[in-house]
Amino acid sequence: MPRSPGLLPVELTEAKLFRPGTRPGVVPRPELLARLAAARDAPTVSVVAPAGYGKTTLLALWAAADDRPFAWLSLDRHDDDPIVLLTHLAVALDRVVPLPPGVFSALRTAGVSVPATVAPRLGAALARSPRPLVLVLDDVHVLGDGPSLDALVTLVRHLRGTVQFALVGRGMPVPLARARAEGRVAEIGTRDLAFTQQGARSLLRAAGADLPDPRVAELTRRTEGWPAGLYLAALAGTRDAGGGDDRLAAEYLQAELLARLPAPDVDFLVRTSVLDRLSGPLCDAVLETTGSRARLARLQAANLFLVPLDGAGEEYRYHALFRGLLRSHLDPGTARELLRRAAAACQAAGRLEDALHHAQDAGDVDRMAQLTVALSQPLYAAGRSATAMGWLEELGQRGAVERYPAVGAIGAYLCALTGRPAAADRWLDLVDRRVARDPASVDDGAAMWLTVVRALMCRSGIEQMQQDAEAASLPGAGSAADTEYPVRLFLGGVARMLGGDADGAEARFADALELIDETRRAPLFCSVLAHQALLRLDRGDWAGAEPLVARALATARLRHTTSHVTNAPVVALAARMAVHRGDVATARDHLAEAQRLRPLLSHAVPWAAVEVLLQMAEVAIGLGDPQGARQFVRDAESVLRRRPGLGVLGSRSEELRDRLARLPVAESATLTAAELRLLPLLLTHLTLTGIAGRLFLSPHTVKSQLSATYRKLGVHSRSEAVSRARDLGLLAP
Repeated sequence: MPRSPGLLPVELTEAKLFRPGTRPGVVPRPELLARLAAARDAPTVSVVAPAGYGKTTLLALWAAADDRPFAWLSLDRHDDDPIVLLTHLAVALDRVVPLPPGVFSALRTAGVSVPATVAPRLGAALARSPRPLVLVLDDVHVLGDGPSLDALVTLVRHLRGTVQFALVGRGMPVPLARARAEGRVAEIGTRDLAFTQQGARSLLRAAGADLPDPRVAELTRRTEGWPAGLYLAALAGTRDAGGGDDRLAAEYLQAELLARLPAPDVDFLVRTSVLDRLSGPLCDAVLETTGSRARLARLQAANLFLVPLDGAGEEYRYHALFRGLLRSHLDPGTARELLRRAAAACQAAGRLEDALHHAQDAGDVDRMAQLTVALSQPLYAAGRSATAMGWLEELGQRGAVERYPAVGAIGAYLCALTGRPAAADRWLDLVDRRVARDPASVDDGAAMWLTVVRALMCRSGIEQMQQDAEAASLPGAGSAADTEYPVRLFLGGVARMLGGDADGAEARFADALELIDETRRAPLFCSVLAHQALLRLDRGDWAGAEPLVARALATARLRHTTSHVTNAPVVALAARMAVHRGDVATARDHLAEAQRLRPLLSHAVPWAAVEVLLQMAEVAIGLGDPQGARQFVRDAESVLRRRPGLGVLGSRSEELRDRLARLPVAESATLTAAELRLLPLLLTHLTLTGIAGRLFLSPHTVKSQLSATYRKLGVHSRSEAVSRARDLGLLAP
């Protein structure tokens, strides 16, 4: 059994971690293997060529010949989620060289900035590897320009010492120009992988076609040494299969391979080509038949372009060329129906993400909406809000909010909690307009989410927040099906606290705690404890507040929610407790942790943003940094200008401003939220223009923010800024 690193933020796909073997009769590639052996000290190996050039086979031969262990990860389109990518990558490595727990802890921390935490920790762990190893990433071309690629490039640049990275694909999204100029990358391309006449002879013989030398030479010339073309020529009676042309290969596959198969086998191949991964049970469900497992094993044994994805004959995929041909035989309506069956089968088996991907491919908006609503909260808790938002955006483009207002409400909810206030307002406006046109369209689930997000975002003041949170007319309120009832109790308590009703707030917080499962709803649990502590601080009861803050902090650490916005009030209050005790070092550490979360604080959840910023201002005053406190108060007042009806928070902000007016003025070294948002991106390969693109800002704005960041940190370069930010705790260690 593979060793398990414990609870992971995503469900592992074991097939992605399978290291391919070599089939009997595979043609050896001694020249290429010699080049790979000679490049042992190169940190990176790049193998790039179109489909059918034997890239994976070469790497499998290398793994069999090399004395080092190989960790293997085959990528697919779902790896365009950095947590999915790095989780599978970490597990693949952990099975070869056990990784320190801190790597998996970073992965499990919700809302984590991957380039700032997971990739550096993983790179540092690999740099300390006790033995040499090779890490293969196959099909790397599936990664688009985005966070997953940023994380991978960050990891590649962190690798030092005994670990060699092998990147394999039809294209190379990882920028290697600098490594190439420094002689730190070994590259194998199409011309290297193309067979010479001698290699072609070996391949043809292995495929059962022992031809005279002139014919071998002619085939090698006409196919340009393309391995797939030579193999197809052998299968088809040695006629030319084109020179690396997918269209010609498809014609050969059709004319010379499918035409020879029994009709039931052809039907099976064509209809199952809708699937990325094939297994007996899934094929049975899609085709509404039985016996698929045995058929898959038989077809694979017959060399019909089925690639095993495990060592047990349970999962396969079709070779890309073959799958493209098969899909061309399916009409769109049949393909959609087969994909719907696949989605239903996966959903019934509890594989909800797989079900959603099949529904997505089928264009099944109804099932997509249902599954997205079910998966959004768990994905957010696992730090994968970007993936959930991708699904929600697609549903929005397909008009799903018209039929499923809950989709829009959850979109607003996720954007509010991840520091995207304009997007949160857009989603909620979309839903509100829909509901205004047809109130009857709101089912119980949508009504539940709408009351939660309206109360959370508090766009019309605390009185309306309380009404939304305590809506008595909500169907099924308080029932077992009302999963967000504890959230509404908490939000109702917050509204009462901001309105000066401390007793009413305390009662609702106590009721919420009684209903919360601490293991499953840790962020909510910590939020309630933090607000109970705030009530005690308002009464001057420091002794009563201290254990509540300590428990919230311990829970956040234990449940890996320290990078969640709900941890901001916890660490801000922990800093205040430390200042009160005279523990300056601990106070600075907690304030730095709150600073890392500051980009998530916005007018989308205005009461939380102002609460935390005012607590941070109190801490800064206690640490002798009045100018930093002024920055926090200015940020709080910026939120209050957008959302003025926040009860006692307005008067507290004024009181703090008056206190600060009596303190000396000096230049502030405290970074703004915008500058803090910039810091993690300094760890990536992105240029200033690339960073601007990620932040949806102009390069001029980013340049100004970067200059201000350098000045406040007292540095002059990007690397110095990263180092200083780490020293100050503004980037996670």
